[in-house]
Amino acid sequence: MIELDKKEILRYLGYRRNQELTETVDQEIQELMIEVQKISNPRYTFRIFECQSNEENRTIEVLGTGLLFEGKSIYNHLKHAKKVALLASTLGIEIERKIRQYSLTAMSKSLILDACCTEYIEKICDLAECEIEESIAEERLVLNRRFSPGYGDLALDIQPKFLATLEANRRIGLNLSESLLMIPRKSVTAIIGLFDDPKLARPRRKKLNCTDCWMNQTCNYRR
Repeated sequence: MIELDKKEILRYLGYRRNQELTETVDQEIQELMIEVQKISNPRYTFRIFECQSNEENRTIEVLGTGLLFEGKSIYNHLKHAKKVALLASTLGIEIERKIRQYSLTAMSKSLILDACCTEYIEKICDLAECEIEESIAEERLVLNRRFSPGYGDLALDIQPKFLATLEANRRIGLNLSESLLMIPRKSVTAIIGLFDDPKLARPRRKKLNCTDCWMNQTCNYRR
């Protein structure tokens, strides 16, 4: 099993640093950190493409896909990249059903399991990054951190073409609702730049820099 970070789960639950846990909550967290991995069906898929930046329009074109990333945030994230990796991952529908079941019978477990899912999908994305890194080892390219549609000023309306490019429905069972919500809900799409100069890569970090996000003044996690 993957080792999940309990501190991150507590952060997702809104616990403050050094806030005391009851024995009951602590036990539920320990149990659900195991349960999330037993019930989930984690899968991911990725593809790597060459990309081209347009300084005048501040856009990034993913060559051969029809994808065009627009926005200051994503432009700054990728403007020096030689290639870009498109990633989609999901925990599957089974864990969604378990969360709904707990919401009817044990609300605290539902909330904790949801937080465990958030931590678990991040760990699955970390594994995917390792595979991406291995796949480009001979090219000596350096990855920067994950950047998802909806971060900064990168609009969510790129999601349909993004998932179509990855054939995410066929490969991992990932779909979109009419309102662009991912189904299953515990899923992630992300863009990772690949650079030949480590100094330009803004190397990947565990968490997104808050200053890059449009919610940086209102985000509960930041507070």
